[in-house]
Amino acid sequence: MAGTKSKSLLTRQQKLFRFDVIYPLDANNVDVEEAMSRLFVYLRTGGRQITRTDKVFFTDDAPKSGDPSVVLDAALDQNGSHFTGLSDDTRRKLMADWFESHFALLSRKGKVRGGEYRMSGLRPLHFTVIKLFNPRVKRQDRYLSDLFYNALKDDPALTTNPDSLFKQFFGLGVRTHGDNDYRVDEDALKALAQNHKLDVEMLFLLRLLEAFETDKHSTKPDDQVPNFSFLCPEQIDLMRQDLKLLFLYKDHIPRRELINYMTTLMVFHAALYFFQTVRITNVMVSNGKLPSPRGEMPKPGEPRSHAPFDLDFFCDMTGGHNEKVDALSKQRFVEHFKEVEQYFKSAFTMRKLEDFAGPYLSSDQKKERGREYIRLLLTGYLKHKDLDGHFNRDIQSVREAGKEEETGQYNPEVERIIEVCGKRGLNKLQTFVEILYNFQYGTLRDQHRKLIANLCGVDQDRGFLAGKGRAKRKYVLGNELLEVLIQIAVLEQRKADGRWQSRPIPIRQFVDWLRGRYGLLIDTLGPGAPEGEETNRALAANFEAMKTRLRQLGFFTDLSDASNSQTIIPRFVIVGEHTTAPTHTA
Repeated sequence: MAGTKSKSLLTRQQKLFRFDVIYPLDANNVDVEEAMSRLFVYLRTGGRQITRTDKVFFTDDAPKSGDPSVVLDAALDQNGSHFTGLSDDTRRKLMADWFESHFALLSRKGKVRGGEYRMSGLRPLHFTVIKLFNPRVKRQDRYLSDLFYNALKDDPALTTNPDSLFKQFFGLGVRTHGDNDYRVDEDALKALAQNHKLDVEMLFLLRLLEAFETDKHSTKPDDQVPNFSFLCPEQIDLMRQDLKLLFLYKDHIPRRELINYMTTLMVFHAALYFFQTVRITNVMVSNGKLPSPRGEMPKPGEPRSHAPFDLDFFCDMTGGHNEKVDALSKQRFVEHFKEVEQYFKSAFTMRKLEDFAGPYLSSDQKKERGREYIRLLLTGYLKHKDLDGHFNRDIQSVREAGKEEETGQYNPEVERIIEVCGKRGLNKLQTFVEILYNFQYGTLRDQHRKLIANLCGVDQDRGFLAGKGRAKRKYVLGNELLEVLIQIAVLEQRKADGRWQSRPIPIRQFVDWLRGRYGLLIDTLGPGAPEGEETNRALAANFEAMKTRLRQLGFFTDLSDASNSQTIIPRFVIVGEHTTAPTHTA
């Protein structure tokens, strides 16, 4: 790859890669909990940003600006009557430590400000956490909250109904006040306490936040979350469906645990969406058209997906103790990252194709987004008669930027790329993309490694990726992710009344369900994969390791060697629940 001097050949405009019509996130480290907290803001404000705060303890010139202990002190000074024993310095310190470790989201300040940590907000535990949202801290969610908001904003059962599932769960004990604020509902708190549904964590949070008001949201057009249609709406459909199934447990799983489950599930689907987007983008640029979904949306919990492509994450369940399984899982990640590297070129192609098409598009066409906009670019401009002339000028501008003043020689790396592309018969757009790829590869590689690591939860219980470096990373199944998927897999809908219940399922059924619905492979490498005695033994060992893991977690019962007696028993059991919230009536 080219050095620092070569990178300066490209202008800022030429380097632009992000194209939210294809993928709305910035590739880099992603703060998942911040994304969920920002989602709460958007659900309350209709997608508008909070850009200013009048809270003194968040100002840059305040002593210990944004320190959790200072925020806690401000709350107690105004609303300390709800908290007893606060004259005891030890107890006050314990509360401050609890607040910082279990409630506060922390972000490191820049080097100019000493690099210390300060609050960016609160963990996504309740809608009222938006009262302590700190807009002075630069966002680190890379627009993941925008993706979640667009995925959920129009779903009646999840978010838009007055009695929606999100409002039932995250709006407990409060009532809305004004445009975007909340007030504690004392009668609702009493009812929760009488029904043994008021846990100390939520009560502490509500009483603590009672002293504050939500900052006003911005009304500027640029501070509105942009609407976009998804390149792979099928994966978004599946996420919404899984969330509704998970909410069946809202009265059966401890509150904090269910919130963790929900975050795990949503980020898991965001990771699947990324890999679907990579394959879709590569195929549509190669074939000149969008791939079609495979059939209709599956019924809730059905063991299949209707997204355009089967995903194929071979997960090492042996913990690295089987060398062949370890190697197969690492090889699968390497194969996937090669697809991501091809995606760099494909996404650049679409980004630059839009730049080219701009002057030709009508005002109505420029407002198009999503799949229809992609079709417009592919069918109308990918083979446009003026394409070569336009991108030949871009190529020449790069050549001139790399020309040595003293010798008059052009940059040899650029000249080599042009020559190779000419021999391969590539057009000027493809040649320009090859130049961009060559000089931007290192940056894109590092950014996407971080993105994949965060979305896939590398080395975390919520994730399905482990290891450092491309050659050492491999797919696994974290314990928390495994638990979440089990709780969804064991659900069935009763034919008699349409209600849902959990039941034990054979382990073979669960493994097949993981493959068909999410592309998580345990005892197979997928269609077309090479077979052999060593590989088959490794796959069998991986399946047995899956049983061992489930047994260790308390999910697996092995009554005999008969496969129908080897069952998974859910940790949380439900009988007769509805997937949707009741319809609100005035």
